[in-house]
Amino acid sequence: MNAFCIMFSENFEDIELGELTNERTVASVPFGGRYRLVDFMLSSLVGAHIRDIGIISRNKYGSLMEHIGWGKDWDLNRKNGGIKFLTPFLKKTSKNVNSSEIETLYSTMDYIKNALPEYAVLCDANIIANIDFKELIRYHKYKNADITFAYKTSEKCEKELEVSFNSDDWLTDSFYHQINASGEKNIALNIMVLKKDLLISLIERGVTYGWTSLKMNVLAHNASNLKICGYKVTGYSAVIKTCEEFFKANMDLLSKDVRMQLFFSKNPVLTRIKDSVPVFYGKNANVTNSLIADGAAINGTVENSIIFRDVRIKKGAIVKNSIIMQGTIVEEDAILSGVITDMEVVIGSSRMLAGTENMPFIINKGKLV
Repeated sequence: MNAFCIMFSENFEDIELGELTNERTVASVPFGGRYRLVDFMLSSLVGAHIRDIGIISRNKYGSLMEHIGWGKDWDLNRKNGGIKFLTPFLKKTSKNVNSSEIETLYSTMDYIKNALPEYAVLCDANIIANIDFKELIRYHKYKNADITFAYKTSEKCEKELEVSFNSDDWLTDSFYHQINASGEKNIALNIMVLKKDLLISLIERGVTYGWTSLKMNVLAHNASNLKICGYKVTGYSAVIKTCEEFFKANMDLLSKDVRMQLFFSKNPVLTRIKDSVPVFYGKNANVTNSLIADGAAINGTVENSIIFRDVRIKKGAIVKNSIIMQGTIVEEDAILSGVITDMEVVIGSSRMLAGTENMPFIINKGKLV
């Protein structure tokens, strides 16, 4: 595939994942029992044979680099191309390395200019979907568009960009919603395809005119002088920007239909391989409608929950509607409902913790409760 990718490990919109991003970037937040958020876009790109991928990581990227390494598990450990971490640095013309998406792209211009493929794909790492990038790029070429961006239909549009099209899928208008509005709308995702030369031009113009966002400023300021079309993403998709969205997307995995769309679609979802033993179910285990990752040991009750690798649920413990991350220990007779534990948490005996799907109770990494 004649394309390279620039991926943002975190976007520049309001991200409110609280304790989950205290020590890590958004891209490396654990998800779904054995994955990280970055795995879904990374796997979709590799499935389309896009193997020149630069990940822009501004800060707290240690866990992301540890997870991806040299890219071996995604077949990206290559002499030519492969995966590169782009850590933005200040240029003479820069005001702040963290100031905006455009400024950050400008600081990585050398990588963009030296990329050999003709087409550029830009995307965020916090998108849970199985995207057919081959079809997206094919559609971009078929439409002879300057820019093609992905969008989805949604009834939630708070702090999202609504886009409108004519009958031929050409962009006619865009509108940013500060608050939610009723009804189903077309919502732009931070996924777009364009030629490398146009990307360079837009970045340089953006720096000149003080633009901050490709999605917001480019679509808003160039709808009349560029041919911009939309590509509708069908199937399951979620953008993770809040704890509520993170909790809901994990719980969505308990639906067989969602799992089929994500994991049994055209592209397999790849992640870092770990050698773990199978799940151990003790004689007191009682598990219903849950996802249990390898290495876990279950001796209590688990309902409607996501259990990560190497978790220990001890005798008499009850875990309902919760997300329990890697290495957590839930001691005997503890009761959890609506809880998200980060990695290596210990829940003491007979503790009772509860949250809701709109406000899950989150426990920091490594804490003893």
